[in-house]
Amino acid sequence: MSKQQTTTSKQAVYCLSTSGRCFGCDQKLATGDLAKITEGQNGKELHCLKCSQLDCLTVLRSGNAKVTRLATKQSSTVYAILQWSELWKCYERVGVLVEPQAIKQVDNKS
Repeated sequence: MSKQQTTTSKQAVYCLSTSGRCFGCDQKLATGDLAKITEGQNGKELHCLKCSQLDCLTVLRSGNAKVTRLATKQSSTVYAILQWSELWKCYERVGVLVEPQAIKQVDNKS
């Protein structure tokens, strides 16, 4: 496994299947919102993208393997977006969070 694949698999944000609240700013998070889950003193804590300092990243949904592969190579920060699948009872990757300029570079190459 390469270094990029290792860091991508460790860094993840989750597409919420139930509503909740951000532990940092107490903002209401609806079903389908993206949040980072961290371990805290009170167990698992939800943090919105703003509190996680990930609001500068852009969502790139699954569907185009070439664009995803090139954008993850161009971006220095990559987070996988995971969503719980009730059918398979596991998390599935539904996209990635990458830097906006990485997507622009990929669009310019195409």
